[in-house]
Amino acid sequence: MTIRLPSILAALVLSSLASGQALQPDAGQKALIERGYGMFIHFGVNTFNQIEWSDGKLPASSFNPTQLDCDQWISTAKEAGFRHVILITKHHDGFCLWDSKFTDYDVASAAVKTDIVAEVAKACKKHGVKLGLYYSLWDRKEPTHNDKDPSKYVDYMKNQLTELLTNYGDICELWFDGGWGKPDAEWNIPEVYAHIKKLQPNCQVTVNHTISVPGKPRSVQAPENYKKGDPIRFWPVDFRTKDPNLCRMDDPKEFTGPDDKLHYLPLEHTICISDRWNWFQKNDIIPARTPDELEELFYWCTANDNVLLVNLPPDQTGRIRENEREAILKTADLLGIRGGKTPLPKAPVNQAAGVAAEADSVLSEQFDASKAVDGSLEKTRWAAKTNTASLTLSPEKPFLFDRISIHEFSKMKPLGDKFSQIRLFRIQEFFIDALQNGEWNTIHSGTEIGAVKVLRFPKKIQAEKLRLRITKASEPPGIHLITVADSSTRTTR
Repeated sequence: MTIRLPSILAALVLSSLASGQALQPDAGQKALIERGYGMFIHFGVNTFNQIEWSDGKLPASSFNPTQLDCDQWISTAKEAGFRHVILITKHHDGFCLWDSKFTDYDVASAAVKTDIVAEVAKACKKHGVKLGLYYSLWDRKEPTHNDKDPSKYVDYMKNQLTELLTNYGDICELWFDGGWGKPDAEWNIPEVYAHIKKLQPNCQVTVNHTISVPGKPRSVQAPENYKKGDPIRFWPVDFRTKDPNLCRMDDPKEFTGPDDKLHYLPLEHTICISDRWNWFQKNDIIPARTPDELEELFYWCTANDNVLLVNLPPDQTGRIRENEREAILKTADLLGIRGGKTPLPKAPVNQAAGVAAEADSVLSEQFDASKAVDGSLEKTRWAAKTNTASLTLSPEKPFLFDRISIHEFSKMKPLGDKFSQIRLFRIQEFFIDALQNGEWNTIHSGTEIGAVKVLRFPKKIQAEKLRLRITKASEPPGIHLITVADSSTRTTR
């Protein structure tokens, strides 16, 4: 089966022409887009209790970092090229990383009483990194959260937000999460948003799970399925979030507010540096994603004026672990942004986007060969029916490249904590062949592919066609995406 897709870029241009002049970001959104790359910092009472979500019953005294070093967090962020950090100030459990006048469930009641927000703010100022904050709407500790009068909890939130937005300097972003905790209207986002803007006019605000499925207000729309004009679930906001999912390469920017008008909203992606998808650090050292995967995810998640946050959670000592620090610094070297002094790069042009694709084994029409070049990294894939299979890409004009990236489909195995998962990959041997002057020549052989295999060639190669040959796999394999690029076409934002 051979399918030829139109160029993604051409489709975007045609869409823009058909819909008239596209909306543009305002000044605050432009600043967010310019930041582009940030570090998420999940740290709290959960860190010391081997859990992702807790219910407000863990003792505050269990928060006990033995070598707390917030400066190490932010110096790592600076060296890794991050432009901003988002610090978890209060997660769903209600435990606060600052001494709040409105609760006793905070660091003032902990074994270590350091105001974490203050220390992070001081380090951000020292290292020239912007400070953003995360605050959970859902609070499983605070009694007013469940009061029959929702305004009481709104007042509680506003009081705590006043502390956060007046005591720690400029806050570039404010992340709300946990909006599923009760009916959307009870958060009174318009009142809270106005309060934030009064205190910090330039602070960009979001609520996680920002976009709804049309006709289903409380159903969360996945980024893969975003369409222009989809309804904004929480309003007003300045940008979209939906952790930890990825958008398509043609991610739209215009969504419908309650005023029935289109509004421009960039997307801030979130990913974990951990290979296991955990936000809070656990006792055991967990493998990090490879720098190759992190580089590819950076390109994907910052394309089209979107933003990427990478979670680097401090451990029980209060420091970022060396294996994760090493992974993010190696990624910075691949991106050329070590130290944060150079512009953020854009991916080199993907010559394989939408080219004709043919496979000798296809599980079903839903998983045909075109799905490996369709501009989707998460939802769609080419899936073979047999353990050995080949995929051939036939461009209209020959490829000229020095880089190939292959993203393999994985099974997800739960790890027993109702949250973390491990990815199980299938490919055990593969070859890359190039059709040159009518003859097939093997230009690479390898074993495992894994989440991402990036092949970098010392010289540019020209090929009329490229073929991925999978000659050994534990189960019928699948490929989410293949990109083919000339690294010299990489530009900056």
